[in-house]
Amino acid sequence: MSVNPDLKSEVEIFLASYTEAIDDGNLEQWPQFFAEKCLYKIIAKENFDSGLPLALLLCDSQGMLLDRRDAFSKLNVFAPRTWRHLINTLRISKEDKEIRARSNFAIFETLSGRDTHVLCTGEYRDKIVRENGALKFCERICIYDTTMIPNSIVRPI
Repeated sequence: MSVNPDLKSEVEIFLASYTEAIDDGNLEQWPQFFAEKCLYKIIAKENFDSGLPLALLLCDSQGMLLDRRDAFSKLNVFAPRTWRHLINTLRISKEDKEIRARSNFAIFETLSGRDTHVLCTGEYRDKIVRENGALKFCERICIYDTTMIPNSIVRPI
């Protein structure tokens, strides 16, 4: 199904704003990208492909996103670092009022005083809705390729 180029552009800007907020460390903004009723999950590809529910992180409400945001920004202690997301091969479709998007990602991490390394790679599977005129995730599934992420997750993926 062909998607309106204006909608594709709007989704691209939405996804870029999301990753910019995370990469810039503006975690206060993170929950604002999600609809009131939402699901955010970080899951290994092996578990996803096998239909296993075990996830590295699962938030199934705005309240859980707010709690996780506070843990990421206020409670967790970690060395200073920089993250950079690269997102490509965006594919979108629209069914009724829901936009479905799939894209590949790579996240690079640079710890203070160290070389940059690949934190993880994988795929986003998103369901996006319009809420009060703005695009919002009603579901964001982050499927990472390896069974283990070599470092702790100190920000949303």
